[in-house]
Amino acid sequence: MNAFMIKTSGGRFYVKPSSAERFLVDVDGEEVMMEKDEDGFVRAPGATDNGRRLNMGLLNNIADQIAVQTA
Repeated sequence: MNAFMIKTSGGRFYVKPSSAERFLVDVDGEEVMMEKDEDGFVRAPGATDNGRRLNMGLLNNIADQIAVQTA
């Protein structure tokens, strides 16, 4: 699968598929790993590797758009 861009109310985000279950998303200059859980929903962590907290509403919107694009 190729990289793609999604558009949410929070902006435009570039998504790079890492595998069929994982996606790297550039959120405000930091790469966030999102992955499908056991139920098939795309989820994101609440913090980055650097410990910076991210807006969960924004991450959930991004996750929803990834699910739509990859369905």
